[in-house]
Amino acid sequence: MCKLLFQTKLTEKVGLYTEENMVKDIQLERVTNQARTGSIYLGKVRNVDQSIEAAFIEIEKNVVGFLAKKEFPFDGELSSSLTEGSSVIVQVIKEAYQDKGPRLTANITFPGNSMVYLPYSGYIACSKKLSEHERVRMESIFQPLLTEQEGLIIRTKSVEITEMDLREQLDKLRQTYEEIKSMASHKKAPCPLLLLHQIPDQMLNQYQSMPLTEIIFDQFEEMKKMERNFPQLADRMIYKQTVHSPDNKTIDQLLEESIQPAVRTKEGIMLTIEQTEGLTVIDIDSSQYKSRQNKGTTLFHINRKAIRPIAAEIRKRNLSGIILIDFLKMKNREEQQQIRKWLCKELEKDVIRTEVYGFTRLGLLEMARKREHVSLLQLLTDRSSTVHDVKNLESYAYQLERQLYAWNGTKTEAIIIAGSAEFLRFFRENIRPNIQGIITFDVYHFTDDQTLHYRIVRTGSVEIIEEYISQHKDLVIDKLL
Repeated sequence: MCKLLFQTKLTEKVGLYTEENMVKDIQLERVTNQARTGSIYLGKVRNVDQSIEAAFIEIEKNVVGFLAKKEFPFDGELSSSLTEGSSVIVQVIKEAYQDKGPRLTANITFPGNSMVYLPYSGYIACSKKLSEHERVRMESIFQPLLTEQEGLIIRTKSVEITEMDLREQLDKLRQTYEEIKSMASHKKAPCPLLLLHQIPDQMLNQYQSMPLTEIIFDQFEEMKKMERNFPQLADRMIYKQTVHSPDNKTIDQLLEESIQPAVRTKEGIMLTIEQTEGLTVIDIDSSQYKSRQNKGTTLFHINRKAIRPIAAEIRKRNLSGIILIDFLKMKNREEQQQIRKWLCKELEKDVIRTEVYGFTRLGLLEMARKREHVSLLQLLTDRSSTVHDVKNLESYAYQLERQLYAWNGTKTEAIIIAGSAEFLRFFRENIRPNIQGIITFDVYHFTDDQTLHYRIVRTGSVEIIEEYISQHKDLVIDKLL
Protein backbone atom coordinates (compact mmCIF):
# COMPACT_ATOMS: atom_id res chain seq x y z
CA MET A 1 0.00 0.00 0.00
CA CYS A 2 1.71 3.18 -1.24
CA LYS A 3 0.69 6.72 -0.30
CA LEU A 4 1.81 10.30 -0.85
CA LEU A 5 1.17 12.88 1.87
CA PHE A 6 1.62 16.60 1.26
CA GLN A 7 1.78 19.40 3.83
CA THR A 8 1.69 22.61 1.77
CA LYS A 9 -0.20 24.94 4.10
CA LEU A 10 2.91 26.26 5.88
CA THR A 11 6.02 27.97 4.49
CA GLU A 12 8.19 24.85 4.30
CA LYS A 13 6.40 22.39 2.02
CA VAL A 14 6.75 18.72 3.02
CA GLY A 15 6.14 15.58 0.97
CA LEU A 16 6.15 12.05 2.38
CA TYR A 17 6.08 8.81 0.39
CA THR A 18 5.06 5.75 2.41
CA GLU A 19 4.92 2.01 1.77
CA GLU A 20 3.07 -0.27 4.20
CA ASN A 21 2.78 2.64 6.66
CA MET A 22 6.55 3.21 6.69
CA VAL A 23 8.04 6.54 5.55
CA LYS A 24 10.37 5.79 2.62
CA ASP A 25 11.03 9.28 1.24
CA ILE A 26 10.99 12.76 2.78
CA GLN A 27 11.18 15.79 0.49
CA LEU A 28 11.24 19.46 1.50
CA GLU A 29 10.74 22.67 -0.44
CA ARG A 30 12.06 25.88 1.08
CA VAL A 31 11.60 29.53 0.10
CA THR A 32 15.37 30.04 0.00
CA ASN A 33 15.90 27.43 -2.72
CA GLN A 34 14.33 28.68 -5.95
CA ALA A 35 16.80 27.11 -8.40
CA ARG A 36 15.19 23.67 -8.27
CA THR A 37 15.69 20.87 -10.76
CA GLY A 38 13.55 21.43 -13.86
CA SER A 39 13.13 25.20 -13.39
CA ILE A 40 13.80 27.30 -16.50
CA TYR A 41 15.57 30.67 -16.54
CA LEU A 42 16.61 33.38 -18.92
CA GLY A 43 20.26 33.37 -17.93
CA LYS A 44 22.92 36.01 -18.41
CA VAL A 45 26.33 34.82 -19.63
CA ARG A 46 29.00 35.75 -17.09
CA ASN A 47 31.90 34.27 -19.03
CA VAL A 48 32.89 31.39 -21.31
CA ASP A 49 35.91 29.29 -20.37
CA GLN A 50 37.31 27.71 -23.54
CA SER A 51 39.84 25.59 -21.62
CA ILE A 52 37.06 23.51 -20.02
CA GLU A 53 34.49 24.11 -22.80
CA ALA A 54 31.89 25.53 -20.46
CA ALA A 55 30.01 28.74 -19.72
CA PHE A 56 29.04 30.29 -16.41
CA ILE A 57 25.47 31.59 -16.47
CA GLU A 58 23.86 33.88 -13.89
CA ILE A 59 20.26 32.73 -13.34
CA GLU A 60 19.39 34.68 -10.18
CA LYS A 61 21.09 37.42 -8.22
CA ASN A 62 24.35 35.90 -6.91
CA VAL A 63 23.40 32.45 -8.30
CA VAL A 64 25.71 31.33 -11.11
CA GLY A 65 25.26 27.96 -12.82
CA PHE A 66 27.58 25.79 -14.91
CA LEU A 67 26.72 25.06 -18.56
CA ALA A 68 28.92 22.38 -20.17
CA LYS A 69 29.44 22.22 -23.94
CA LYS A 70 27.61 18.87 -24.13
CA GLU A 71 24.51 20.59 -22.69
CA PHE A 72 24.43 23.14 -25.52
CA PRO A 73 22.44 21.52 -28.38
CA PHE A 74 23.21 24.10 -31.05
CA ASP A 75 25.92 24.12 -33.72
CA GLY A 76 29.15 26.02 -33.25
CA GLU A 77 31.54 26.70 -30.41
CA LEU A 78 30.28 27.98 -27.09
CA SER A 79 32.52 31.04 -27.35
CA SER A 80 30.98 32.06 -30.68
CA SER A 81 27.37 31.33 -29.69
CA LEU A 82 27.55 32.77 -26.18
CA THR A 83 29.24 36.06 -25.42
CA GLU A 84 29.64 37.84 -22.11
CA GLY A 85 26.42 39.67 -21.23
CA SER A 86 24.26 37.81 -23.76
CA SER A 87 21.09 35.91 -22.79
CA VAL A 88 20.32 32.19 -23.07
CA ILE A 89 17.39 30.02 -21.97
CA VAL A 90 18.63 27.32 -19.58
CA GLN A 91 17.16 24.68 -17.29
CA VAL A 92 18.47 23.40 -13.95
CA ILE A 93 19.45 19.71 -14.17
CA LYS A 94 21.28 19.50 -10.82
CA GLU A 95 20.72 21.74 -7.85
CA ALA A 96 23.55 23.62 -6.13
CA TYR A 97 25.67 21.29 -4.01
CA GLN A 98 27.99 22.48 -1.23
CA ASP A 99 30.04 25.30 -2.82
CA LYS A 100 29.14 24.34 -6.40
CA GLY A 101 26.43 26.23 -8.27
CA PRO A 102 23.60 24.48 -10.11
CA ARG A 103 24.35 22.53 -13.30
CA LEU A 104 22.46 23.78 -16.33
CA THR A 105 21.39 22.65 -19.78
CA ALA A 106 20.25 24.59 -22.82
CA ASN A 107 18.61 21.38 -24.09
CA ILE A 108 15.43 22.11 -22.15
CA THR A 109 12.70 19.51 -21.55
CA PHE A 110 8.98 19.67 -20.74
CA PRO A 111 7.62 16.62 -18.88
CA GLY A 112 4.03 15.46 -19.31
CA ASN A 113 2.13 12.55 -17.81
CA SER A 114 2.89 10.18 -20.68
CA MET A 115 5.77 11.88 -22.50
CA VAL A 116 8.64 14.35 -22.21
CA TYR A 117 8.89 16.98 -24.95
CA LEU A 118 12.42 17.95 -26.07
CA PRO A 119 12.35 20.92 -28.49
CA TYR A 120 15.98 20.45 -29.60
CA SER A 121 16.82 16.74 -29.29
CA GLY A 122 15.86 15.46 -32.76
CA TYR A 123 15.06 11.90 -31.62
CA ILE A 124 12.28 9.72 -30.21
CA ALA A 125 13.07 7.40 -27.30
CA CYS A 126 10.66 4.92 -25.74
CA SER A 127 10.51 3.46 -22.25
CA LYS A 128 12.34 0.13 -22.00
CA LYS A 129 9.19 -1.32 -20.45
CA LEU A 130 7.31 -0.99 -23.76
CA SER A 131 7.20 -4.01 -26.06
CA GLU A 132 8.68 -3.81 -29.55
CA HIS A 133 5.18 -3.63 -31.04
CA GLU A 134 4.22 -0.76 -28.73
CA ARG A 135 7.42 1.14 -29.54
CA VAL A 136 6.78 0.88 -33.27
CA ARG A 137 3.19 2.04 -32.80
CA MET A 138 4.23 5.05 -30.70
CA GLU A 139 6.93 6.06 -33.16
CA SER A 140 4.45 5.80 -36.05
CA ILE A 141 2.06 8.13 -34.19
CA PHE A 142 4.59 10.80 -33.27
CA GLN A 143 7.14 10.77 -36.11
CA PRO A 144 4.85 12.64 -38.56
CA LEU A 145 3.96 15.21 -35.86
CA LEU A 146 7.52 16.29 -35.06
CA THR A 147 9.89 18.55 -36.92
CA GLU A 148 13.44 17.38 -37.56
CA GLN A 149 14.62 19.40 -34.56
CA GLU A 150 12.02 18.17 -32.06
CA GLY A 151 12.13 15.03 -29.94
CA LEU A 152 10.15 12.99 -27.41
CA ILE A 153 10.70 10.53 -24.61
CA ILE A 154 7.65 8.26 -24.52
CA ARG A 155 6.70 6.91 -21.11
CA THR A 156 5.13 3.56 -20.25
CA LYS A 157 1.80 5.27 -19.46
CA SER A 158 1.43 6.32 -23.12
CA VAL A 159 0.01 2.92 -24.15
CA GLU A 160 -2.99 3.46 -21.84
CA ILE A 161 -3.96 6.75 -23.54
CA THR A 162 -5.84 7.33 -26.78
CA GLU A 163 -4.05 8.75 -29.80
CA MET A 164 -6.18 11.90 -29.61
CA ASP A 165 -5.19 12.49 -25.97
CA LEU A 166 -1.53 11.91 -26.82
CA ARG A 167 -1.72 14.53 -29.56
CA GLU A 168 -3.41 16.96 -27.18
CA GLN A 169 -0.69 16.45 -24.59
CA LEU A 170 2.02 17.10 -27.17
CA ASP A 171 0.24 20.29 -28.25
CA LYS A 172 0.06 21.51 -24.63
CA LEU A 173 3.76 20.86 -24.06
CA ARG A 174 4.59 22.66 -27.32
CA GLN A 175 2.41 25.57 -26.24
CA THR A 176 4.27 25.81 -22.92
CA TYR A 177 7.57 25.94 -24.82
CA GLU A 178 6.29 28.70 -27.12
CA GLU A 179 5.09 30.69 -24.10
CA ILE A 180 8.54 30.35 -22.52
CA LYS A 181 10.21 31.63 -25.69
CA SER A 182 7.77 34.53 -25.97
CA MET A 183 8.29 35.47 -22.32
CA ALA A 184 12.08 35.37 -22.75
CA SER A 185 11.91 37.82 -25.66
CA HIS A 186 10.34 40.45 -23.39
CA LYS A 187 12.44 39.88 -20.25
CA LYS A 188 15.82 41.08 -19.07
CA ALA A 189 18.27 38.44 -17.87
CA PRO A 190 18.71 37.01 -15.34
CA CYS A 191 15.12 36.11 -14.50
CA PRO A 192 12.96 33.00 -13.95
CA LEU A 193 10.72 31.82 -16.80
CA LEU A 194 9.25 28.68 -15.19
CA LEU A 195 9.73 27.83 -11.52
CA LEU A 196 8.80 24.23 -10.77
CA HIS A 197 7.62 23.32 -7.31
CA GLN A 198 9.15 20.21 -5.82
CA ILE A 199 6.15 19.81 -3.50
CA PRO A 200 3.74 18.57 -4.69
CA ASP A 201 4.34 18.88 -8.48
CA GLN A 202 7.69 17.19 -8.98
CA MET A 203 7.15 14.59 -6.29
CA LEU A 204 3.81 13.60 -7.85
CA ASN A 205 5.48 13.38 -11.24
CA GLN A 206 8.24 11.25 -9.73
CA TYR A 207 5.87 8.74 -8.10
CA GLN A 208 2.95 8.74 -10.55
CA SER A 209 3.84 5.29 -11.90
CA MET A 210 3.83 3.70 -8.42
CA PRO A 211 0.70 1.79 -7.25
CA LEU A 212 -0.58 4.71 -5.16
CA THR A 213 -3.74 4.06 -3.12
CA GLU A 214 -4.07 7.55 -1.60
CA ILE A 215 -2.64 11.03 -2.23
CA ILE A 216 -3.46 13.23 0.75
CA PHE A 217 -3.34 17.06 0.79
CA ASP A 218 -3.81 19.53 3.64
CA GLN A 219 -4.88 22.29 1.20
CA PHE A 220 -8.05 21.86 -0.85
CA GLU A 221 -6.97 24.39 -3.52
CA GLU A 222 -3.66 22.57 -4.00
CA MET A 223 -5.49 19.26 -4.41
CA LYS A 224 -7.82 20.70 -7.09
CA LYS A 225 -4.82 22.10 -8.95
CA MET A 226 -3.09 18.70 -8.92
CA GLU A 227 -6.31 17.03 -10.11
CA ARG A 228 -6.07 19.20 -13.23
CA ASN A 229 -2.34 18.56 -13.69
CA PHE A 230 -2.53 14.80 -13.01
CA PRO A 231 -6.06 13.74 -14.08
CA GLN A 232 -5.11 10.05 -14.10
CA LEU A 233 -4.45 10.27 -10.34
CA ALA A 234 -7.47 12.44 -9.43
CA ASP A 235 -9.59 9.56 -8.10
CA ARG A 236 -6.95 8.86 -5.42
CA MET A 237 -6.59 12.45 -4.19
CA ILE A 238 -8.03 13.23 -0.76
CA TYR A 239 -8.24 16.45 1.27
CA LYS A 240 -7.65 16.33 5.03
CA GLN A 241 -7.35 19.40 7.22
CA THR A 242 -4.35 17.89 8.99
CA VAL A 243 -1.91 15.40 7.45
CA HIS A 244 -0.01 13.05 9.78
CA SER A 245 2.76 10.56 9.09
CA PRO A 246 1.52 6.94 9.34
CA ASP A 247 3.57 6.21 12.48
CA ASN A 248 2.21 9.38 14.18
CA LYS A 249 5.67 10.94 14.34
CA THR A 250 5.82 14.69 13.83
CA ILE A 251 7.66 16.11 10.84
CA ASP A 252 10.36 17.42 13.17
CA GLN A 253 10.84 13.95 14.69
CA LEU A 254 11.23 12.44 11.21
CA LEU A 255 13.73 15.14 10.20
CA GLU A 256 15.72 14.75 13.42
CA GLU A 257 16.01 10.99 12.80
CA SER A 258 17.18 11.61 9.23
CA ILE A 259 20.33 13.48 10.31
CA GLN A 260 21.37 11.14 13.13
CA PRO A 261 24.38 9.01 12.11
CA ALA A 262 23.25 5.90 14.01
CA VAL A 263 20.26 3.75 13.07
CA ARG A 264 19.27 0.68 15.11
CA THR A 265 17.13 -1.95 13.38
CA LYS A 266 14.52 -4.04 15.19
CA GLU A 267 16.89 -7.06 14.98
CA GLY A 268 19.58 -5.17 16.94
CA ILE A 269 21.81 -4.34 13.96
CA MET A 270 23.41 -0.88 14.15
CA LEU A 271 24.02 1.14 10.98
CA THR A 272 26.38 4.12 11.13
CA ILE A 273 25.99 6.55 8.23
CA GLU A 274 28.81 9.04 7.73
CA GLN A 275 28.42 11.66 5.01
CA THR A 276 31.50 13.59 3.86
CA GLU A 277 32.03 16.00 0.97
CA GLY A 278 33.29 13.25 -1.33
CA LEU A 279 31.25 10.18 -0.42
CA THR A 280 29.00 8.42 2.08
CA VAL A 281 30.13 5.42 4.13
CA ILE A 282 27.64 3.02 5.75
CA ASP A 283 29.04 0.72 8.43
CA ILE A 284 27.32 -2.34 9.96
CA ASP A 285 27.77 -3.21 13.65
CA SER A 286 26.43 -6.55 14.88
CA SER A 287 27.50 -6.42 18.54
CA GLN A 288 23.88 -6.39 19.80
CA TYR A 289 22.69 -9.11 17.41
CA LYS A 290 21.85 -12.47 19.01
CA SER A 291 22.10 -15.77 17.10
CA ARG A 292 22.73 -19.46 17.79
CA GLN A 293 24.21 -20.09 14.33
CA ASN A 294 27.95 -20.46 13.70
CA LYS A 295 29.95 -17.28 13.15
CA GLY A 296 30.21 -17.49 9.34
CA THR A 297 26.52 -18.16 8.86
CA THR A 298 25.62 -15.45 11.37
CA LEU A 299 27.68 -12.75 9.59
CA PHE A 300 26.08 -13.56 6.24
CA HIS A 301 22.62 -13.57 7.86
CA ILE A 302 23.29 -10.15 9.47
CA ASN A 303 24.40 -8.71 6.12
CA ARG A 304 21.21 -9.95 4.52
CA LYS A 305 19.07 -8.49 7.33
CA ALA A 306 20.84 -5.13 6.93
CA ILE A 307 20.02 -4.74 3.22
CA ARG A 308 16.44 -3.49 3.59
CA PRO A 309 17.19 -0.81 6.23
CA ILE A 310 20.27 0.32 4.27
CA ALA A 311 18.19 0.82 1.11
CA ALA A 312 15.50 2.57 3.16
CA GLU A 313 17.97 5.03 4.73
CA ILE A 314 19.56 5.80 1.34
CA ARG A 315 16.15 6.81 -0.01
CA LYS A 316 14.86 8.58 3.10
CA ARG A 317 18.01 10.67 3.60
CA ASN A 318 18.38 11.23 -0.16
CA LEU A 319 21.99 10.03 -0.15
CA SER A 320 23.65 10.48 -3.53
CA GLY A 321 26.98 10.34 -5.31
CA ILE A 322 29.48 7.68 -4.24
CA ILE A 323 28.27 5.35 -1.46
CA LEU A 324 30.46 2.69 0.18
CA ILE A 325 28.87 -0.03 2.35
CA ASP A 326 31.12 -1.88 4.80
CA PHE A 327 29.35 -5.22 5.15
CA LEU A 328 30.58 -7.75 7.69
CA LYS A 329 33.30 -10.03 6.34
CA MET A 330 31.96 -12.91 4.26
CA LYS A 331 33.44 -16.34 3.57
CA ASN A 332 33.66 -16.19 -0.19
CA ARG A 333 32.85 -14.34 -3.40
CA GLU A 334 29.57 -16.25 -3.85
CA GLU A 335 28.20 -14.75 -0.63
CA GLN A 336 29.26 -11.27 -1.78
CA GLN A 337 27.49 -11.74 -5.10
CA GLN A 338 24.33 -12.89 -3.33
CA ILE A 339 24.37 -9.78 -1.11
CA ARG A 340 24.90 -7.57 -4.17
CA LYS A 341 21.98 -9.27 -5.94
CA TRP A 342 19.63 -8.73 -2.98
CA LEU A 343 20.67 -5.08 -2.64
CA CYS A 344 20.03 -4.47 -6.36
CA LYS A 345 16.59 -6.04 -5.97
CA GLU A 346 15.76 -3.78 -3.00
CA LEU A 347 16.98 -0.66 -4.84
CA GLU A 348 14.67 -1.38 -7.79
CA LYS A 349 11.95 0.31 -5.71
CA ASP A 350 13.91 3.59 -5.79
CA VAL A 351 12.60 6.17 -8.28
CA ILE A 352 16.10 7.68 -8.51
CA ARG A 353 18.63 5.81 -10.63
CA THR A 354 21.24 3.78 -8.74
CA GLU A 355 24.20 1.68 -9.87
CA VAL A 356 25.67 -1.10 -7.71
CA TYR A 357 29.19 -1.85 -8.95
CA GLY A 358 30.26 -4.66 -6.63
CA PHE A 359 32.82 -5.37 -3.93
CA THR A 360 36.33 -3.91 -3.82
CA ARG A 361 39.40 -5.94 -2.84
CA LEU A 362 38.97 -4.52 0.66
CA GLY A 363 35.45 -5.93 0.88
CA LEU A 364 33.59 -2.63 0.54
CA LEU A 365 30.53 -2.56 -1.69
CA GLU A 366 30.62 0.34 -4.16
CA MET A 367 27.48 2.00 -5.47
CA ALA A 368 26.35 5.37 -6.80
CA ARG A 369 23.03 7.19 -6.75
CA LYS A 370 22.05 10.03 -9.05
CA ARG A 371 22.05 13.43 -7.35
CA GLU A 372 18.76 15.24 -8.04
CA HIS A 373 18.36 17.24 -4.83
CA VAL A 374 20.67 17.88 -1.89
CA SER A 375 20.61 15.39 0.97
CA LEU A 376 18.49 16.09 4.02
CA LEU A 377 21.69 16.46 6.06
CA GLN A 378 22.95 19.31 3.90
CA LEU A 379 19.52 20.93 3.68
CA LEU A 380 18.89 20.80 7.42
CA THR A 381 22.38 21.56 8.75
CA ASP A 382 24.43 23.23 5.99
CA ARG A 383 27.26 20.92 6.95
CA SER A 384 28.80 17.93 5.23
CA SER A 385 29.61 15.76 8.23
CA THR A 386 27.19 13.99 10.54
CA VAL A 387 29.52 14.37 13.53
CA HIS A 388 27.96 16.69 16.14
CA ASP A 389 25.63 18.24 13.61
CA VAL A 390 22.96 20.67 14.71
CA LYS A 391 20.15 22.00 12.58
CA ASN A 392 20.66 25.35 10.90
CA LEU A 393 18.77 28.58 11.58
CA GLU A 394 16.34 28.02 8.70
CA SER A 395 15.41 24.56 10.00
CA TYR A 396 14.63 25.98 13.45
CA ALA A 397 12.50 28.74 11.89
CA TYR A 398 10.32 26.15 10.12
CA GLN A 399 10.22 24.09 13.32
CA LEU A 400 8.83 27.13 15.20
CA GLU A 401 6.23 27.66 12.48
CA ARG A 402 5.02 24.05 12.83
CA GLN A 403 5.03 24.43 16.62
CA LEU A 404 2.84 27.55 16.43
CA TYR A 405 0.46 25.87 13.98
CA ALA A 406 0.11 22.87 16.31
CA TRP A 407 -1.14 25.23 19.06
CA ASN A 408 -4.03 26.39 16.89
CA GLY A 409 -7.31 25.24 18.41
CA THR A 410 -5.83 24.83 21.90
CA LYS A 411 -6.50 27.04 24.93
CA THR A 412 -3.40 29.12 24.16
CA GLU A 413 -4.37 32.78 23.71
CA ALA A 414 -0.91 34.33 23.45
CA ILE A 415 2.78 33.47 23.44
CA ILE A 416 6.12 35.25 23.90
CA ILE A 417 9.22 34.14 21.99
CA ALA A 418 12.84 35.19 22.56
CA GLY A 419 15.24 34.81 19.67
CA SER A 420 18.50 35.97 18.16
CA ALA A 421 18.30 39.03 15.91
CA GLU A 422 19.23 36.94 12.86
CA PHE A 423 16.62 34.29 13.63
CA LEU A 424 13.81 36.80 14.18
CA ARG A 425 14.72 38.69 11.00
CA PHE A 426 14.52 35.48 8.95
CA PHE A 427 11.18 34.59 10.53
CA ARG A 428 9.68 38.03 9.89
CA GLU A 429 10.84 38.18 6.27
CA ASN A 430 10.20 34.60 5.13
CA ILE A 431 7.58 33.00 7.38
CA ARG A 432 5.38 35.71 8.86
CA PRO A 433 3.80 36.71 5.49
CA ASN A 434 2.60 33.13 4.97
CA ILE A 435 1.13 32.40 8.41
CA GLN A 436 -0.33 35.75 9.49
CA GLY A 437 -3.83 34.60 8.56
CA ILE A 438 -3.36 31.05 9.87
CA ILE A 439 -2.26 31.43 13.51
CA THR A 440 -5.29 32.09 15.73
CA PHE A 441 -3.53 33.53 18.82
CA ASP A 442 -1.21 36.49 19.50
CA VAL A 443 2.55 36.01 19.21
CA TYR A 444 5.02 38.47 20.79
CA HIS A 445 8.79 38.51 20.53
CA PHE A 446 11.92 40.19 21.79
CA THR A 447 15.58 39.98 20.80
CA ASP A 448 17.95 37.99 23.00
CA ASP A 449 21.31 37.26 21.40
CA GLN A 450 22.19 34.90 24.25
CA THR A 451 19.53 32.57 22.84
CA LEU A 452 20.57 30.12 20.13
CA HIS A 453 17.85 30.63 17.51
CA TYR A 454 14.71 30.79 19.71
CA ARG A 455 13.02 29.77 22.96
CA ILE A 456 9.45 29.90 24.20
CA VAL A 457 9.29 32.32 27.15
CA ARG A 458 5.59 32.29 28.09
CA THR A 459 2.36 30.74 26.86
CA GLY A 460 -1.14 31.09 28.22
CA SER A 461 -3.96 33.58 28.52
CA VAL A 462 -3.82 37.18 27.34
CA GLU A 463 -3.72 38.29 31.00
CA ILE A 464 -0.62 36.17 31.74
CA ILE A 465 1.21 37.59 28.71
CA GLU A 466 0.23 41.18 29.51
CA GLU A 467 1.42 40.71 33.09
CA TYR A 468 4.80 39.44 31.86
CA ILE A 469 5.18 42.42 29.50
CA SER A 470 4.32 44.91 32.27
CA GLN A 471 6.87 43.29 34.61
CA HIS A 472 9.67 43.42 32.00
CA LYS A 473 9.71 47.01 30.83
CA ASP A 474 13.46 46.70 30.21
CA LEU A 475 12.69 44.41 27.25
CA VAL A 476 11.47 45.66 23.87
CA ILE A 477 8.59 43.23 23.34
CA ASP A 478 6.75 43.66 20.03
CA LYS A 479 3.89 41.81 18.42
CA LEU A 480 5.02 39.33 15.78
CA LEU A 481 1.66 37.84 14.72
